[in-house]
Amino acid sequence: MKTTDLKIKAIAKYAYTDYKGRKFYVEIWDGKSIDITSYWDGGTRTYFKFVRADGKMLIPPETAPWVQVKENREAILVPGVALVRHTYFCGHECGITVILHPDDEIKQLELK
Repeated sequence: MKTTDLKIKAIAKYAYTDYKGRKFYVEIWDGKSIDITSYWDGGTRTYFKFVRADGKMLIPPETAPWVQVKENREAILVPGVALVRHTYFCGHECGITVILHPDDEIKQLELK
């Protein structure tokens, strides 16, 4: 969902400090695990970073399917941690999405 919320933008810009775009999205993740596969494939790539509520960040390694087994390419989202996804599709920048656990209080924000 597209958003103009300043908290979401702040999380996104904290994770990707050099981002100059204006496309910000937010998702509430209700699944059990998230595929965090990150490698170039046909001009498309998605980068991931985890940001904790205390400001600490974790950048997962490149996870090409031929390098790691599927279990190492999936993550489970927990409360207090946001998964920040930056996507390029066919070489075009598609914005930043902040993915939150359903129990996070930020889910009550008005989304646009």
